[in-house]
Amino acid sequence: MAANLIARRLSGQAVSTSRPCAPATSHAAGRRCSGRVHSTNPGFEKAFMGEDFGARDPTPGEIGSNFGEKIVMNWDTEHIIKPPDAIGEHVGLGSRQCQDVSALQLLEEQLRERLRQQVPGWRINNNKEGLQCIRQEWTAKDGAAAQQLVAKLQEIAQQHGHPLSHAEAISSTVIAEITTTALGGLTENDFIIADRINSTDLTELLAKRKQRFWA
Repeated sequence: MAANLIARRLSGQAVSTSRPCAPATSHAAGRRCSGRVHSTNPGFEKAFMGEDFGARDPTPGEIGSNFGEKIVMNWDTEHIIKPPDAIGEHVGLGSRQCQDVSALQLLEEQLRERLRQQVPGWRINNNKEGLQCIRQEWTAKDGAAAQQLVAKLQEIAQQHGHPLSHAEAISSTVIAEITTTALGGLTENDFIIADRINSTDLTELLAKRKQRFWA
């Protein structure tokens, strides 16, 4: 092909140096060549967008910067869909009553986790005696409101027949723990009390949450 081009130049014939388009088909006659790039390579977007294209976990440096204190709503990855309030009277912990300790047994891990998901805000922990318990903290308006909140939590627990294992106010912070001490761990009663506390309106005693903005 190169020899033919040289011969045509020597004979004085015009030689086109542009790259010709592929022959046009009957339904696309007259169309210009397209300069678009098409790729079926699964790594194509990654090559252009980088490794962190889309959602990702926070880096250790980001976690260490406490970025969760500067964002709107809840930064945690645990998302809970709240069912209609009325449904709690018919299913779940809201439909159950505390039983006598003699009728209880310690919960296995699978059931324990299932019940924990029904009481948002409560976390499984170990108390000072080394017993497994569920724990939650609140921030009250002030020290006086914190003492009132402790009394209110104890009242709710006593009313439903299963006392709190621990409740105290440290300045304006209130800490409550629930466990079945007689059996040395968590039973269904503990989660029922946590559900009753969650169902009680405590807003008049709690500090207002500050509006958070993106950093």
